[in-house]
Amino acid sequence: MMLKKMKDSKHMLTIGSILSLFVFGLFDSLKGSTISALLGELEFSYSLGGVIVMGQYAGYFAATFLAGRMLDHFGHKMTLIFAGICMLAGVMGYAASSALFLLLLSIFFIGMGLGTLELSGSNIITVYYPEKKGRYLNILTAVAGIGAILSPMIVSALFLRGLSWRMVYYSGIIVLLPVTVYFILIKSHTAHSNKQAGNAVKETIAKNALAPLFRNDFLLMYTANFLYMAAEMGIATWIVEFYIKESAGFAENSTGFLTLFYIGMTLGRLIGSVFVDRLGRRRSILFASAAAFACILAGIFGPSAYRGFVAVSGVFCSIIFPTATAVISGFPEGDSGRIQGFYFACGGLGGMFGPWIMGIVSDCLGIKWGIVLGSVFLAGIAGLCFRISD
Repeated sequence: MMLKKMKDSKHMLTIGSILSLFVFGLFDSLKGSTISALLGELEFSYSLGGVIVMGQYAGYFAATFLAGRMLDHFGHKMTLIFAGICMLAGVMGYAASSALFLLLLSIFFIGMGLGTLELSGSNIITVYYPEKKGRYLNILTAVAGIGAILSPMIVSALFLRGLSWRMVYYSGIIVLLPVTVYFILIKSHTAHSNKQAGNAVKETIAKNALAPLFRNDFLLMYTANFLYMAAEMGIATWIVEFYIKESAGFAENSTGFLTLFYIGMTLGRLIGSVFVDRLGRRRSILFASAAAFACILAGIFGPSAYRGFVAVSGVFCSIIFPTATAVISGFPEGDSGRIQGFYFACGGLGGMFGPWIMGIVSDCLGIKWGIVLGSVFLAGIAGLCFRISD
């Protein structure tokens, strides 16, 4: 009977992880599709737009610490429920706000929900499917890509019908409510699911929870995730504005290029799930970051026909995050919830500062140079790969 309950819990949690990453992709890309409309309505600058996006990733950053502890002490089910509640509160508050403070507070809760969803969903895979985590994490993040692809398409359709960016966010409740209800209905045989799943090194991390922060291999991976999230979130936030302002002939399809970026992310992860473990995780990250760097530069400084290469960079960006997550989860020391919490926290910092710094650069030098900064972040990841081992 206990074995049957554990299997039921595993299957329901696996579905929960898929729903988590789908919702993550759907709402994480929503800011890029709506930021231009928000800035236009409220008459905010690029810098203020970057501050708003920074608020989301401040919430993401906070969630990675809180969710890591929740996973270890309360299990996956309660952590997922917490994420759903944060998302509902944040989305409703954001859609109703006009004052900068209220927008920041609301998007902070959205970010907390998103960070908790991503960490919880990824942790379910690393805990329950340790032998195939590289492949399954790429597939899981491809699910997030599907959500990210659908998001700008839905936003474009709603805008064409005359709906405001506020109504776009309100419509997201239609998705969030049933997903949160599913989280509540998950059968969980124990709150301490990570312990039950065979975390053999729990005692080591309990004695010294901060030790991984000072190990060179962990520091390298934290830095890589910071740079990656700064690049991806910065590009996803400003790519629509880039095509509107800097690419004559592409402005009318600017939202479509955000969709193309996430289509590339999804396809890249599906393809990457086949070869990353065979090719080697470090070499896969090195190739992907270098190729994405080249795509962005070609799209910005090459002939006008190459402008679409900025969006195509998503194909190569795609495998960096899930493959790096597989690398750090394979290190021989650490509690899976807490270690991944630190790792995701550094990604949250990247998500905070990347779009913000790119917004400042765009205000000073033009949106083109803001996007160039994203390629600099990717070049930094490529450099780190020479010091990372599989």
